[in-house]
Amino acid sequence: MKKSRWLGLFALGLSALVLAAALPAAASTFLAATPEELVAQSDAVVQGRVLQVDSFWSPSGRLIVTEAMVQVEEAVTGRAPSVVVLRTAGGTVGGYTIQAHGFPEFKVNDRLLLFIRNGEPGNVVGYRQGQYRIALSQGVEMALPTVEAGVRLLTPDGRQAASPQPVRLDVLKDRIRDAGARRPLRRTR
Repeated sequence: MKKSRWLGLFALGLSALVLAAALPAAASTFLAATPEELVAQSDAVVQGRVLQVDSFWSPSGRLIVTEAMVQVEEAVTGRAPSVVVLRTAGGTVGGYTIQAHGFPEFKVNDRLLLFIRNGEPGNVVGYRQGQYRIALSQGVEMALPTVEAGVRLLTPDGRQAASPQPVRLDVLKDRIRDAGARRPLRRTR
């Protein structure tokens, strides 16, 4: 009887391992943030168009980083120069690609709404939660979240957060302006 019990446990354990290996693993996990929380951590929220994207190896040679030059069309709240340079992890250099799940990605001519920290270079606040693509849908400009499948967003108590949803661009910008008026933006030194 003991032998069959061990065989049963072994079979159950083996089945669990096979099942676990077959399930997709979440690529990255981040703390979920509302637009209001992102505003509070930002120097500015801007709408703009990507002019140029360059990827290169970090000085240590261990990480590929990408810099994007973004023409600012509108500072929704806060202050930003007419062109911002933003840096993020990931990119492709000489046939090598590092994909940094959850980190912003940029393509030339993309129109974006970005929660940013100014700097030389600056960065996007909240990783991809602070990046929305702007697209026209039935004559209405929409802000499309860029958080990709496989990225987990968690609440502070560890529960799964709802995925960000597309929203009318004007509605999101009004929400951002309200948050900026109620809660001062982070100030650079």
